[in-house]
Amino acid sequence: MNTFYEQFISKDYKGKPNAINIISKGVLLFSIGMFAALGILGIFVAIPGLIIFAILEIFLANNFLEYEYEYYDREIVISKIIGKKRRKVLGNISTGNIIKVSTDIEASKKEGKIIRCTAPSMNLKEVVIFANDKNNQKVGYLMGLDDNLYSILKKDNPNLFNYI
Repeated sequence: MNTFYEQFISKDYKGKPNAINIISKGVLLFSIGMFAALGILGIFVAIPGLIIFAILEIFLANNFLEYEYEYYDREIVISKIIGKKRRKVLGNISTGNIIKVSTDIEASKKEGKIIRCTAPSMNLKEVVIFANDKNNQKVGYLMGLDDNLYSILKKDNPNLFNYI
């Protein structure tokens, strides 16, 4: 039987990401409009506007992050949602290929590269799951598991998840 579970990790940002997105697009349109209307002189308005647009987009991408774990048939797909508009897949883990699971985050940092896939202080069980990536390199994923996903993973791979 195929099991599907989806866990979404997000803080309550209220309307801030949408407001910043609208403001950045407005600044961009204003800059382009001024350049089109004023010609060469419009470049003095367009360049600062484009710089403000770039700063707002970088701020949006760095401060409004959400994560999603999709579990389906012994596979975990970890995605990062940036600024509520772009999605990037961080990893794809087969539960049969998990090498190690640890709750000691500081000790795990010494074992190899760790990719943060959770928001801090979300009252979730934080674990580092080590698996091999496409290039057969050991990579750790710092994940925040809720009780349902933890029990599913524990049932799939009891040797690793029973001891954390």
